[in-house]
Amino acid sequence: MESPVILLTFANDRDPYLPLINRERKNIMRTLRRHDDKNLIRLISESDPGLPDMMEMIRNYQDHLALFQFSSHRGGTSLGGGAVQSPGADELSTLLGSVNSLQLVFLSGNADRKLVESLFKHGVKAVLATSTDVADKQAIEFAEQFYHALASYTNIQKAFDIASSFLAAKYEDMGELHLHRDASARNLPAELAWGLYLSAGNDQILDWSLPKSSRRSAMGSRVEYETQVDVNDILIDVICEQIAEFNPDLDHELSKEELDIPSIKREIIDCFPTPIGEQLRKLFTRSNDISEPDEMEIFSLARLEQIVLTYRTSMQFVSFILLSQLWDEKYRHPELHISDDYIVEFNSFFALRDNNYESFDYVKLIRMLTDLFDEWDIKYFIDELKKVRIEEDQNTELFPSYVFMDSLHQDILDHTIQAEDIEGLCLEAEEHLGIILKSFAFLVKYKLSTIKNIEIIKRRHEDATYRHSQILLNKALTVASTGISEIGVVFTNFTDNKSVLFLKTENNEIKDYLSLSPFIIDQNALNKDYSSKLYLYAYEHGDAYYFEFLNNRLDKKLLVDSDQYDYIKEEFTKFKAILLGVDYQPKSPKTVERPASRFMKRK
Repeated sequence: MESPVILLTFANDRDPYLPLINRERKNIMRTLRRHDDKNLIRLISESDPGLPDMMEMIRNYQDHLALFQFSSHRGGTSLGGGAVQSPGADELSTLLGSVNSLQLVFLSGNADRKLVESLFKHGVKAVLATSTDVADKQAIEFAEQFYHALASYTNIQKAFDIASSFLAAKYEDMGELHLHRDASARNLPAELAWGLYLSAGNDQILDWSLPKSSRRSAMGSRVEYETQVDVNDILIDVICEQIAEFNPDLDHELSKEELDIPSIKREIIDCFPTPIGEQLRKLFTRSNDISEPDEMEIFSLARLEQIVLTYRTSMQFVSFILLSQLWDEKYRHPELHISDDYIVEFNSFFALRDNNYESFDYVKLIRMLTDLFDEWDIKYFIDELKKVRIEEDQNTELFPSYVFMDSLHQDILDHTIQAEDIEGLCLEAEEHLGIILKSFAFLVKYKLSTIKNIEIIKRRHEDATYRHSQILLNKALTVASTGISEIGVVFTNFTDNKSVLFLKTENNEIKDYLSLSPFIIDQNALNKDYSSKLYLYAYEHGDAYYFEFLNNRLDKKLLVDSDQYDYIKEEFTKFKAILLGVDYQPKSPKTVERPASRFMKRK
């Protein structure tokens, strides 16, 4: 089966808009290139093609052309090489209207009512229209976010919604973008608004998305020769030796003549930082009643979803580590500039909303951040992260596992998993999760803690020391918080307070630390409550941020806004401003009016 063709064309106008057009071209190509490399799509890009060349390309691919884009700006080069009313524009519209496979025409920055009218008149089914007169970023950023969402296998309508939400959140003066159904050459508004225009009877186009890679191409060989295994056997088999290199207790358990499986599982759970260990704990759950096994003990859809959640939480955790360190580097070195080559992934992260956060690809964010670290020659807080590359040409084991898990995640979101496939998928997913966790096994070396409070200890004629009340987060958090206790450790220096962080210590001195706030927060530390209750950042909505409870993602989201945990909100706002290079205005402290005393009232 032939892959769908995406044809991108860009004007080459010699005016201030040209650098933005070049940015748009580079970032869209970078976003879609992986799909082209895997032959899922045929991606073609042309800068400043003349009308004859443009029409020839359309004819060459007319049996498989799915998306055609032309980027310019009003007053610049138009389709047809001149005015939109020109015979050339009509000829091009006629040709596009005759392409049965065409799903969408995207006019990026240069949409004009008469041009859109011509396209609908000649049979084009859907037009995505943005327009701008000046060299501003809005049309470019919309296109970047639209294709970024499309590359994550969302359909056209959801990609449009995500890009629209991004603009609405970033630009206060940006009006709402709408989907216009039943559009035609006769009923377009006099002043064409930005939006998605769809002709009558073509709602199926809204569901079109990029084809997905086959999970079968990413299968390992292990499942092929195993005839019968228990749940978790494959996962433990793949990761145990790598983890044992860093964990003497697990190494001891594996050396016993008779294996103690519960002890092996416990060591694996407890050696990982809690965000990962907690998800593994759920995978390893066993029922006390052998006649009624837990959903995690059988090859069930719930188990398959938990395997994927373990993968996604692990990648989310790693991306938060890198984002946290990047913020520190920008604070220490304000001159470091994030170029347009990296801005799309940052914009996509800041565009997370309740309608798209579940489909966000944290691996893409990790890949971008490691590239940025390498470009800036940043020394990684976690040294081993420098060697992890989730790239097809650099890791022939890890990359296929990422492709498999990402595709499986999309199928779960789309509710396309068939009951008869669940057992096989559980076995395959276990192996790929094991490969991914094995690649990040070095995380067990690092101490993750919640610092709940810091007490100054100062005696006369002695240097001050600092008692850190902390909870070690290298154990899974059960509902009852069994085994989680607060301990006081004295250091000669101090860290951030009420924060989740990595610690590097030596001889009672904190050599270095990395705070993961505001991406991971401990509500119990913020509220001065017992034990630990971790939340991971999920998305932004309005003027608030929402966090998911690590122990149960289905729980009500934790709201962080100006009325609740306002300093966490301020941290996130500051982080966003610094990363995007915009001015940050600290929030004015609240002033409490003191009632006048009887003395002042009478004086």
